[in-house]
Amino acid sequence: MLLTASLGLLVGIPLGLVIHRGGFCMHSAFRQILRGERSSSFLAYLLALGCHLLFVNTLAEARLLVVPVPPLTWLAATVGGLIFGFGMVWAKG
Repeated sequence: MLLTASLGLLVGIPLGLVIHRGGFCMHSAFRQILRGERSSSFLAYLLALGCHLLFVNTLAEARLLVVPVPPLTWLAATVGGLIFGFGMVWAKG
């Protein structure tokens, strides 16, 4: 548990700082792609996603990270999605 939290902080803090300081916005990145514009933000998103997939799966295969898969609760997923959606609209995102 401590190793997992430490690895999360080790990766999460620098990533969060870079995203915050760079003004990265997922909504803008996808909007630019849908308009047919070239988007460096979208390419950065794909790069981050690819790095995450490789990093997490490598740690899981090396048994340094346990990735629990909880059962899906449809009601919780629906309510959570609605709350997220209302929050995005409320924040004008």
